Amino acid sequence: MKTGLLIMVISVRVLAAEGDMAGININGKECMLKAGVAYGTKGRNQAAEAGMPKADMAGINIKAVKANLAPTKTDTVPPPAGGQAVNANTPPAKTDTIAPKAKGQATAPAGGLLIRPATIEFRLANGQTSVGKVLITNHLPVKKQFTIYINDFDRDTVGAHIYSPPGSTHHSCAKWVSMDKSFLEVEPGQTVELPVKITAPPDSAATAEMKWAMLFLETTQEQVVEDAKGMKTKVHNRMRVGIHLYQTPPSFTERDVQILDFKLPTDSARTCNLVCENTGKMQIEVNSYLELSNVSTNERTKVDFPQFPMFPGQKRVLSFHIPQSLPKGKYSIIGVVDAGSDIPLAAVQENIEF
Repeated sequence: MKTGLLIMVISVRVLAAEGDMAGININGKECMLKAGVAYGTKGRNQAAEAGMPKADMAGINIKAVKANLAPTKTDTVPPPAGGQAVNANTPPAKTDTIAPKAKGQATAPAGGLLIRPATIEFRLANGQTSVGKVLITNHLPVKKQFTIYINDFDRDTVGAHIYSPPGSTHHSCAKWVSMDKSFLEVEPGQTVELPVKITAPPDSAATAEMKWAMLFLETTQEQVVEDAKGMKTKVHNRMRVGIHLYQTPPSFTERDVQILDFKLPTDSARTCNLVCENTGKMQIEVNSYLELSNVSTNERTKVDFPQFPMFPGQKRVLSFHIPQSLPKGKYSIIGVVDAGSDIPLAAVQENIEF
């Protein structure tokens, strides 16, 4: 396989009506292709910090930053129960009654149990308090009992959850959360409401960054299983549902994503790895895709990556598998990371021959 890197620096501002630019539909966004990597509006700032005059930013080769990250393999087996709901010890300096934003629903892995929402989002300044709620509905013919506790969690470079004790990470809001119970019962046909109170500490340092944690509802059920020889065994089935808790200071509006690295296929697996980073202050939802354009025929093939969230500062490795059915030839290959219409598009372009 032969590859070639686009080394020309291009500062581009293209309107949607102008169509495609080097195989990318820019959609009216501003991007900067720099040694094969598009850095968006921050590209100019980074070039300026490196001592480059603004007048010289077009047509000059700038060395791309390479992260050389490889996907990490993480044991994602959740920790056993045992954590409890953590009460906030610091009384609030002031109270904010703004209702938190809740979305989605989390359903326990057994028919007839409904737990919602899947996510509760808070927007509190320092010293403010707000209360969200979780609804547990039991459509089963038996009573269900739940233990309630909180853990910290993070996402690794391939998006898997990593759990840790409450309050053990710098971005944790677990100790800000309080609930009036750590155990509840839900009768058949009953819906129970669980209030979730969060209080941001009064010091401004506490709200200098986004915080998050995971609220768990866990149940156990004993079941007797008999084998063909009449041997009976007691089995404890444990079901656990997690609700994401996000706290973002209301003053935060900065959202941005950058491409750090782009590795072309080196073997018959035809796997491309694109590395990106959330360089803003808020969580973002990201769409990404590859677009391959046959140099001879101009025929285009698009390979999508499922939408995914990214915490501030998180790096993510996206693995794309180029179809084996793609005809042999020379291609322009574009990697695109799109985090929404209000964020500059990030893109990388290289050439490859299959």
